[in-house]
Amino acid sequence: MDHSNPINRLTAELRAFRDERDWAQFHSPRNLAASVSIEAAELLEIFQWSDIEPPFDSETQARLRDEIADVAIYLLLLSDRVDVDLVDAVEQKIAKNRQRFKPSN
Repeated sequence: MDHSNPINRLTAELRAFRDERDWAQFHSPRNLAASVSIEAAELLEIFQWSDIEPPFDSETQARLRDEIADVAIYLLLLSDRVDVDLVDAVEQKIAKNRQRFKPSN
């Protein structure tokens, strides 16, 4: 694995963190997908009943940073667990979207 790639480095670090705590047993694809959804809901909760826009106060910015990180962590772990190259998947999806959604000009 190329650890110079930030995604690979983060994934390896997350695997090590997980393995040091013997949490792999809880990381089924279903549980990881549920965790992505739960953390995304916690991210959305920051905006619930509010129309706040950037720039955010320092407390809101810190909460956003933590929840975005939580979503990313579970997404990286899920991608690793189901053997999906996240960068390749995103690049392919962008290409599909370019074909599907043509520019409006």
